[in-house]
Amino acid sequence: MLSSDSLVLRVARPDELDQVREVLHRIYYPEEGITVSYVHNKQHTLDDERFSLSFVEQGTVVLAEDTAAKRFIGISIAGAIYPGDPDLMEQEATTTETKKWSDILKLLALLERTADVCGRYRLEKAYHVHILAVDPTYRGHALGQRLLQFQMDLAKIMGFGAISGDFTSIFSVKLAEKLGMECINQLSLGEYRDEKGQKLFEPQDIHQVIKTCVKLL
Repeated sequence: MLSSDSLVLRVARPDELDQVREVLHRIYYPEEGITVSYVHNKQHTLDDERFSLSFVEQGTVVLAEDTAAKRFIGISIAGAIYPGDPDLMEQEATTTETKKWSDILKLLALLERTADVCGRYRLEKAYHVHILAVDPTYRGHALGQRLLQFQMDLAKIMGFGAISGDFTSIFSVKLAEKLGMECINQLSLGEYRDEKGQKLFEPQDIHQVIKTCVKLL
């Protein structure tokens, strides 16, 4: 049973790369919609992992910890996005180590380009949530909502005018909307095709649609 006295949300320290990696392996990648629905393999790639870990030194990785159990039970990773990012992501997709990360980058570039958060709200930059995950054994305590609210507060402190996220779960969409985020774009993962017309993702459950949600700060 999680006690409010034992729950701590905080920014991950630069020396906690190993701890962040362990949390990603344990509670994020095994259920992440894009990762597990990829038709060629279900495992995450090291270049994907390195991208996630790169945000630790930026101070935008938030951990939820059950201090009584001495266990990390949730994580959220975010960072700045800029108007030219879709082009840069597509360029990076041509040099990745793995085809899977290349395919995912192209998908993410499309999501960012079509949502066009910076252009839509005339912003030089926005704060984008890349990862939001909670340990399955600790669900039911509004941890996802608390993590997202923490990121919203952090974005305000850092001077961002908006926060956005591409949510792959109907549950994460609901909590985003509960915190005042508006869904401005969506993409059916199962209907997505690459430039050759090949199907890359086959969702197996109710989480079929990726929704981009935004809130002005």
